[in-house]
Amino acid sequence: MKDLKNIHAHSIDFKDAAKELDVSLDTGLTEQEAQNRLEKYGTNELVKQKGKTAWQIFVGQFRDFLVYLLLFAILVSIIVGFWEYYLIHDETGKYEFASEWLDAIVIAIILIVNAILGFYQEYKAEQAFESLQKMAPHNAKVKRDGMIHEIEVKNIVPGDILQLDEGDKIPADARLVSCFSLYVDEAILTGESQPVNKGLKVFEEKTMLADRTNMVFSNTIITRGNGAAIAVGTGMSTEVGKIAEKIQKEEQEPSPFQIEVDRFGKQLGKIIMVTCSLIFFFELFVIIATEGVKFESEEIREIINALSLAISLAVSAVPEGLVVVITVVMSIGMRKMAEKNALVKTLTAVETLGRVNIICSDKTGTLTKNEMTIVKIFLGGKEYLVDGVGYTIDGKVLDENNNPLSLDTPYLKKYLEIGTFCNNSSVNLLDKATGETEVVGDPTEICFKVLGMKMELDTKSEKINEIPFNSDRKMMSVAVKIGGELYSLIKGAPDILLKKASKGILNGVEKPINEVKDLIIKKNNEFANNALRVLGLAYKPLNEGFSETDMETDYIYLGLAGIIDPARDEVRYSIEEARMAGIRTIMITGDHKITAIAIAKQIGLTDREDAITGAELEEMDDIKLAERIHEVDVFARVTSEHKLRILKVLKSQENIVSMTGDGVNDAPAVKGAHVGVAMGLKGTEVTQEAADMILIDDNYSTIVNAIEEGRGIFETTKGFFRYMLSANFDEIMMILVAFILMKIFVNTYLALPLQPIQILWLNIATDGIPAMVLGLTPTDPDVMKNKPRKGFNMIKDIRNLILFTAILAAILDVTLYIVTWSVLIPEWSDPSSPFFDPRLIDGATIFGKYYTAKEYKIALAQTIVFCSVVFFELLFVFSCTSEHRPFWEFRNKHLFWATGLSLALQLLVLYTPLSIAFHTVPLDRWYYWLAVFLGSSLWALPADELRKYFRRKKLAHDPIWQQRLTEHHRKS
Repeated sequence: MKDLKNIHAHSIDFKDAAKELDVSLDTGLTEQEAQNRLEKYGTNELVKQKGKTAWQIFVGQFRDFLVYLLLFAILVSIIVGFWEYYLIHDETGKYEFASEWLDAIVIAIILIVNAILGFYQEYKAEQAFESLQKMAPHNAKVKRDGMIHEIEVKNIVPGDILQLDEGDKIPADARLVSCFSLYVDEAILTGESQPVNKGLKVFEEKTMLADRTNMVFSNTIITRGNGAAIAVGTGMSTEVGKIAEKIQKEEQEPSPFQIEVDRFGKQLGKIIMVTCSLIFFFELFVIIATEGVKFESEEIREIINALSLAISLAVSAVPEGLVVVITVVMSIGMRKMAEKNALVKTLTAVETLGRVNIICSDKTGTLTKNEMTIVKIFLGGKEYLVDGVGYTIDGKVLDENNNPLSLDTPYLKKYLEIGTFCNNSSVNLLDKATGETEVVGDPTEICFKVLGMKMELDTKSEKINEIPFNSDRKMMSVAVKIGGELYSLIKGAPDILLKKASKGILNGVEKPINEVKDLIIKKNNEFANNALRVLGLAYKPLNEGFSETDMETDYIYLGLAGIIDPARDEVRYSIEEARMAGIRTIMITGDHKITAIAIAKQIGLTDREDAITGAELEEMDDIKLAERIHEVDVFARVTSEHKLRILKVLKSQENIVSMTGDGVNDAPAVKGAHVGVAMGLKGTEVTQEAADMILIDDNYSTIVNAIEEGRGIFETTKGFFRYMLSANFDEIMMILVAFILMKIFVNTYLALPLQPIQILWLNIATDGIPAMVLGLTPTDPDVMKNKPRKGFNMIKDIRNLILFTAILAAILDVTLYIVTWSVLIPEWSDPSSPFFDPRLIDGATIFGKYYTAKEYKIALAQTIVFCSVVFFELLFVFSCTSEHRPFWEFRNKHLFWATGLSLALQLLVLYTPLSIAFHTVPLDRWYYWLAVFLGSSLWALPADELRKYFRRKKLAHDPIWQQRLTEHHRKS
């Protein structure tokens, strides 16, 4: 037998295909030969390549630079903790729990929680392949040793003769050897919206997959007819198998947000390393300059203390709360989108949606309803409109004045009877009030029955005979009794019906066919040019004892039906909304070029006449495609390979792309997109598993709504990044600046403004709670006025804002610390001062711990700065709800309780024994609190509001922004 890869069965006669596969069409394979081939080619199953284990996926959650910093922080905390543990023992003879160990425990809990959440998401995504196996049928009928056997699908081999019947799910790729009125639903593989009429015609080798009508493909479904075929591809050699292999090979690229966070982690790591190195080496320089190089035990201890200090600060400078805040805020975004019928599966996709600037959308079922509808009829020489779309029983046939026609209209009842009785579909009315129906069968036949139900046609009839449709005849006829009268009812291709018609109807009068033929042809062309699928309808009275020849000769050509898969009502509005927001929509469909362009123009997606077909795409290299991709908005007759190629070219141009899909063929492109979108109602399970987001209602408008929500999350993400990083950089710069200033200008040893445990508290509790609640901020109504953000620059966008706030706050807090230590504490230590505090001279015992005078002074100064930073952050969070709106216009009422909770927690670490662990002392004098508000807490927020004021003034004079604002209000 010839190598299967070299057999192009669609391009040779089925008899030649049988020879190539060494099988008899009469007897099929022998059982022995089938067994030999099973051993050679393997089972007819989709074989999964070795993937990641659950453990590997879990460990993979820690492969992130920001996580590396936190893991390093845990290690260092443990080491420093042991040093402190034994150092305290050497000095006091007691073993005490090291505060650094608490740091390590808290950070470890954060990482484990985050890893579990990430593991769940990734493990779910890896299940996409298993869905393909669930799709496979379990049994099939094959001819072996001259007899029909029912065998397990996995045992089918190349060369098996398959027996195919209506309703079967095809078990392998196969070349047809016979067929009788055979229609196959190939939507999951090719995107073709209509069942494909199969035949035996031979095609050229390069014929597109969707056009190989002499082939049937694994996992597609027979909607009508029967036939037989030779299996030419099994298992991973089928078209579905090739797609399965692509899914396995298609690496999930990191999202723009993941790339940014990773890049930020590396930059932050460098800043922390530089800061801590400066502190350590500066401290080392001071030790050597004052004591010389002796390497005695006391000097070594001071050096190790300096190293411990630098490393402890490094641990504390990492924004530990950021990892969990990201996860929680994205989860809130997922819930918001689910309320809008967008089920988002991956956390990072929530934020990525806000960056999307191109939506690649399928046509059928997404932009359209995927419910074939008769919208025009041509009857008796006149054209009528039909209102109502889809399969709901809502609408009537209308005349030129939009008045509904009655069944008394000449020949209308007969027209409806032809469509209803020359028909094998089933339509059941579920709800009379809403017109909702349950349908089974060919979509084209369904729409005829729906039309009859709209007009309340009496459906009593008796079918006597049927001559089914096939690809050669292109027509179908039935003999039925209606009210005791016998008729032949015929529908089919308009040009085919003209050949055997003897009469036509014009103005309610029967005319010879030659007198109406030109008008029928003209109307057929008009309908077709408007992307309507056109069918002709005819009838003939019959006498008893009629023959099948009588049924299909000398009949009366009654009229035409113009059928379309109608656009969804809200799609045009949503496409315009997306366009105003700077988002381009591209239609990528398996449908024909004329139909695709017509629908695209109808919904306002394009005003161009051109589209690129799959065949044209094959002739282009990537350079040419990159040039043309800006010139067209529609791609027609494309395959899954084409979709993937279009996606890669768009991504190479730094676009953030959303790709929709429903069929198996769409899965690789859906998985490869920045945001893959699957259909929830009519999408295949494999595509849903591969997607980042599932449209519960299969509606394009839901994508636009999700993008709007995503932009809101994007802005919220920027807000909490700005909030947390401003605070974090404030802490880092405050430590660095204070250290240098104190060593240069203050001729005494003074501890740094904040303890490491205090910075850790700020990062997790004080910052973390309000930052999470920022995720509940309602989407700004202005969010769709702006163009999409560039792909990978969110943090860059807010870098200047972060630095502005952090530098200002750091300067204010360092100044507060130095003034407190150099001016205020000496004043409070003076017995003659009205603000005298004896504890600053005598020391104090607080919650059972004794503080010397110096220890109390240091703790008091640090507590004042600590509280100043806390109050600055609790006020600043209100400003971070918007980049340009004043803080008093904030729209997130939840921030009140969040900041209230953070304030309550702060009071706990001041006025309870927790103060010992956090190195704080109670601020029990009013002037201590006055000092707190002399720092960043009082001045940083007004400064940021002043910046916003000037930004609003600038936007008010920006013509582009004003134009978008005007368009948005006009449209609203």
